[in-house]
Amino acid sequence: MQKKHIIWDFNGTLLNDAQLSVDCDNHVFDVLGLPHITIEDYRAHMTMPVRDFYTALGIDLNVYKYETIARIWLDMFNENAVNCGLVPGALASIDRLHAAGHSQSILSASYEPDLLTQCAGLGLARRMTVINGLGDESARKKTDIGRAQMQALGLEGRDVVLVGDMLADAELARALGASCVLVPWGHNAAHRLEGAGFPVARSFEELEAIIEGL
Repeated sequence: MQKKHIIWDFNGTLLNDAQLSVDCDNHVFDVLGLPHITIEDYRAHMTMPVRDFYTALGIDLNVYKYETIARIWLDMFNENAVNCGLVPGALASIDRLHAAGHSQSILSASYEPDLLTQCAGLGLARRMTVINGLGDESARKKTDIGRAQMQALGLEGRDVVLVGDMLADAELARALGASCVLVPWGHNAAHRLEGAGFPVARSFEELEAIIEGL
């Protein structure tokens, strides 16, 4: 087997933050006088870029400015992110994959300074070759930084397995020419991921087995 480099998504894939994200949205909606959503609503609609998620919920961004929503959301999220912890089993899986000869990195649509702080607090920084996020808080798609990361590491698409929890990660893998494995414990519902054309792993052990078979 050709050794693979693993690019991990962060939020929802490694960081156990799906419920926190819903709580942050409902906090925003309280401030703006909008109705609450459930985690099922969230996983059914969450997409990238994030502003499209609010449009999908029927929120008029001409009335409720995205910049206002994002600022309230991020302030609450960043205060609580590290307390979410990692998805159970994440660190052990990362260590097993490292022992099996896989280099690993993180690629996130989060603002990079916040991402680095969170990864350091969760024990991820020393386990990763590199950690890259966005240069702003726009939460836009991460195709450009994905290409830049791969170029910096001397990787081609055939060298890479991207692990993520959203349809956007499947789209990213295709754009990068990489393999992909999706996980259903994060920000998109399992039934959405199952239609993406990539394997869906329901445990870290299953994820590792799939990666070893690619």
